[in-house]
Amino acid sequence: MAHKIDSASGSITLISEDGSGNVNLTLPRAGLGTAASADTGTAAGNIPVLDGSGQIASGVLTNAAVADNAITLAKMAHGTDGELITYDATGAPANVAVGTSGQVLTSGGVGVAPTFQAAAGGGKVLQVVQGYTSTNANTTGTTYVDSNLTATITPTLATSKVLVVVHQNGCYTNVITAGMHINLMKDSTQLVEWVKYYGQTSTQINTTNSLSYLDSPSTTSATTYKTQFHRIAGNAAVGVQNNGAYSTITLMEIGV
Repeated sequence: MAHKIDSASGSITLISEDGSGNVNLTLPRAGLGTAASADTGTAAGNIPVLDGSGQIASGVLTNAAVADNAITLAKMAHGTDGELITYDATGAPANVAVGTSGQVLTSGGVGVAPTFQAAAGGGKVLQVVQGYTSTNANTTGTTYVDSNLTATITPTLATSKVLVVVHQNGCYTNVITAGMHINLMKDSTQLVEWVKYYGQTSTQINTTNSLSYLDSPSTTSATTYKTQFHRIAGNAAVGVQNNGAYSTITLMEIGV
């Protein structure tokens, strides 16, 4: 006895081998639906079939045919670290390109995919760094020397500005003829020579000199600001932080 499966109807035909003719016994394909619905996959018990490209044909499996929470992250196609998923103007899934550190996700409005951009609304203080010293420094020379007042900041954005606020305390000259310059430096670059100070009496006097300077470092690397000073006249000593006076330098990163 042999058998034959009819792919169209799903029936099974038994064929005798003794020459007496066919003995047909049709066994219905229980629970698998009819041949007409076998490739729709929309009714209970149906088996979806593949199209000519080896894929399940469009519309065969509806959204309702996939159980909730059935698709895991492991089943999703891999992407790029930092990308986000959005939808384009046609409603198709799309990627939001990776931004840079400090940027925020910004809407482009209807029909435009969001993008990562620098935070809007300039003038925000992004970070504050302060340095201070009470260590005396003095010189009788005419070449700039460090005042011991320094601070380093690492901007989060290359577009940021840095507001430098200096209070150089305990500045002194010993005689009327002595005087000093104070200089603001960024790393090895001179930003401004901002004090030209002369003694006013024959007795040592102390004073405070202050400065606010807005710089554009255009970098995200560590940047050091400091003050220097030197004598500009006479032969007596000039100095800063006299008698342990505290000098401060404050660096504020300003987002633009």
